[in-house]
Formats: sequence, structure tokens, C-alpha cells
Amino acid sequence: MEWAWRLGILVLGGVPAIIGGGLFWHFFENWTSVVVWEIVLLFLLSLIISKGDKKAKNEAHG
Repeated sequence: MEWAWRLGILVLGGVPAIIGGGLFWHFFENWTSVVVWEIVLLFLLSLIISKGDKKAKNEAHG
């Protein structure tokens, strides 16, 4: 998988990170909820990137 695709997914994940972090701060007004949101989002993005890598590897060999 191209490094540009991975970087693009991370940049695309920046939008929900910023907006979601602001919303979590607005509703809960503590940093713990914001950090938890960021960790969950990072986990989801890593799953998307790993599935994309597996798909690309299978397409390259098949």
C-alpha cells in the first residue's frame, strides 16, 4: 500500500479528531473525555489502514 494512501487516511481522520474533540470538550468540559475520543479514533484509523494494507497485499499477489 502506498505511503500516500496511509497519510491521506490520517489527514482525513484529522477532521473528526478536531471537531469531535471540540464537541467532547463542549459537552463534558474535561480533558479525559477528549483524550479517550482521540484514542478511540486513532484505534479506528489504525484498523482502516491495516485492512487497506491487507487488501492491497492480496490484490498484488492475486
